Amino acid sequence: MKKLGLILGLVNTLVIAGVLGLFVYTKMIYKRPPITEAQQRKRLSSTQQKVEVVHNQKKGIVPLDAITANLDPYTGPDGKQKLHYVSVSLSVEIRDEKEVHKFEEIKPIVLDQILQQLGKKKFEDLNQVQGRYLFRSAIIDATNAYLKEPVITEVYFTDFLLQ
Repeated sequence: MKKLGLILGLVNTLVIAGVLGLFVYTKMIYKRPPITEAQQRKRLSSTQQKVEVVHNQKKGIVPLDAITANLDPYTGPDGKQKLHYVSVSLSVEIRDEKEVHKFEEIKPIVLDQILQQLGKKKFEDLNQVQGRYLFRSAIIDATNAYLKEPVITEVYFTDFLLQ
């Protein structure tokens, strides 16, 4: 019985040390590389190169309804919770106007995904150019993944209000 208690104590100590080590690494040692506008433009252009461009194709633009969503709440240094919201109007560019119907069929799903993404964002994320580029590329990636082909080539913000 003493050996079982000793083994459980040792396993417990190892688990606590592992969790503590993970916390120290993620919070103190590892520094996430900054996201730059140049990196995001390069990434977006590489995904756009995957889209087959035919010279006879005319791109289509589909405006989406204005979206207002609450952002992830922020707790200030005073301990009070600060609430922010965003109001966004955007349009998506379709690689060929003949494929607009594909997007129109899934438009409610795309709007739902945008709302879900906005609910996870913090005010500080969307208040920076990098954050908006990340949000834009997340919309493009999620929509194209759902369609299983690169139909969306660009997202344009026509109105972007943070409060």
